[in-house]
Amino acid sequence: MEASDSVVCRLRPTSWLPFIAWILLLFMQLISPARVWSWSLVGLGLMLIISYWWARNLRDHVTIARQVIGTWVVAGDELAEQFTLTNRSRVPVLWAEVRDHSAVPGYSGNRVESVGTEAQRRWTYAGVCERRGVFRLGPWDLRMADPFGFFEVIQHYPSTTTIMVYPRASYLPDLELPRGRASGRATTSQRSPAETINVGGLRDFVPGDTLRRVHWKASARHDRLMVREFDREPSGDLWLIVDMDAGVQAGHAAEATQEYAVVLAASLAAQYARQGERRAVGLLISGQKPALLPPGRGQAQLWRILQALAEAEPAPGQPLAQVLDDLARTLGSGLTLVVITPSQDPAWVGSLLGLLERGNAPAALLLDGPSFDPPCGTQAGLAGVRSLLVSQRIPHYVMAQGFPFRPIERIRRQRRELKTLSGTGRVIEVSVEEEV
Repeated sequence: MEASDSVVCRLRPTSWLPFIAWILLLFMQLISPARVWSWSLVGLGLMLIISYWWARNLRDHVTIARQVIGTWVVAGDELAEQFTLTNRSRVPVLWAEVRDHSAVPGYSGNRVESVGTEAQRRWTYAGVCERRGVFRLGPWDLRMADPFGFFEVIQHYPSTTTIMVYPRASYLPDLELPRGRASGRATTSQRSPAETINVGGLRDFVPGDTLRRVHWKASARHDRLMVREFDREPSGDLWLIVDMDAGVQAGHAAEATQEYAVVLAASLAAQYARQGERRAVGLLISGQKPALLPPGRGQAQLWRILQALAEAEPAPGQPLAQVLDDLARTLGSGLTLVVITPSQDPAWVGSLLGLLERGNAPAALLLDGPSFDPPCGTQAGLAGVRSLLVSQRIPHYVMAQGFPFRPIERIRRQRRELKTLSGTGRVIEVSVEEEV
């Protein structure tokens, strides 16, 4: 954000008392002439004139600009801006107060600086973005005054810019998600004798197994040799369904069920993108800004998912059962569905059964609403939903407040920008790789 012609400048007295005092001195000099009144009258008058001239210079020749450093911001990262205070006048700026009106939680660029005559002052302000979302940077004010404090100058910069803070993907506990089949092809319970691109599961090592199939991390975790088994058919697409019904959410700020749901969805999407899974990942979000992203693969799809999750906010009147029923009208079969919700309404389990009967493989990540403050629902309600899922053999996992999310390694992204060569002044396009 740069300074622009739309800047609104105001020059006003800080108090009317000096002017009233000057008028009183003039009155005293008229009715009772004396050297003390004349000297006070001239001295105060000169001070007011100098102050006004000084303030006029500040108003007409001092500007400030701010610019965001970097392009992508992820929750928990620092948002950095560079401020440039420029003084083109022949009087120094003894103090200049920046008042920032940005709407980024936990971030404020308020600061007091000074700058000499015909000089610039630059500084960088950085603050941690506490939560994901779409926020506004700006507007901001610059407040200055003359040395005597008789006049103040307020410059209002109405320019704003919108920044998107992406959710931070984290490591998750071992979640063994069911695997759907490829659309339009038959499934089989048999394992492939040869290695394929799809890992179907793990089993104990038996004599005759090749060491190439040994899963060393799982072997270390189970303290015995474990080998990978492979599916004959490729797995179906993975759909992440995030419940943003405001009526079932609990907690506040970063420790809220909707924030946990966003982190879980972002983590699963990043996990499959990072591992190079052949399954495409799609996303369905209810709430204030519903999103429906068809399944896709690769980093581009991951960034689309992260953007939709960054904008997700709860809205009332969108029960999960209705969302699943609406999805079933357009959804095919042979898919893996992961529902992320704190809802304790058993109706959505019935809607999930309808998707199960159509040949899909559902799973549920349940957020323990009663563990959040303020709580939502009861432990009995959560146990009832779990009982229904168990009776239908639908795998599910429960996550309570306070889970120690541990961020995964940074996600890389490439962008194109113009660069000017210092020797020739030629402008070329270069590729820049960023980590977030």
